[in-house]
Amino acid sequence: MMSSSPALACADVITPAAPQAQWGLGLAAGDTLLHAGHAGPVWRVSEGLLCVQRLVGEQAVVIQMAGPGDLVGLAALDAEPYACTVAALTPCRVHPLALDSEAARVQTLTAALHQQQRQALDITRLRTGPVRERMLWLLALLEQATGCAPGALARRALPVLKDMAQVVDSAPETVCRELKRLMPKAAPQRTRRRAARHHAATAAALAA
Repeated sequence: MMSSSPALACADVITPAAPQAQWGLGLAAGDTLLHAGHAGPVWRVSEGLLCVQRLVGEQAVVIQMAGPGDLVGLAALDAEPYACTVAALTPCRVHPLALDSEAARVQTLTAALHQQQRQALDITRLRTGPVRERMLWLLALLEQATGCAPGALARRALPVLKDMAQVVDSAPETVCRELKRLMPKAAPQRTRRRAARHHAATAAALAA
């Protein structure tokens, strides 16, 4: 079980006064975009993968993942403070939405409802079942968010171990062990082919 301290809600908090919607806002891995209880706009993710976290007792629990095309900060649709904290698992780029008409608000709400169905499936796959299957799903999400082909994600491009462990609700040591099996550095060709097949099958399920 993970530590009660929120691993991803760390260091840098992004509080742009007037972000440019055209170019968006760049986040480094570990940056916090939104804090629960603060107010601000709805944001759309254009690059990277974000973790949506909610405090349960004293522990920050990952309840959603947000990748390219997804929206975060949806409480702003009702002019409410953010309900969750959102942090970057990878380098990200996000854009604030200008909800200056009722039609724009309805369109955004419809998109949010559709994405939440998929996010519910993602978080189930990430936090239940064998750790290896959880890690395969996380790797597939990372590949999708960074534009990598299935099985082509480099180990050096992965988030830090404790953050991945928090996402899949496991111990860092367990995640490290599974990564060695799923992403062998110098494995025999047969092992590499088997790992590639696992990645391809998971990516196909993600795209279905």
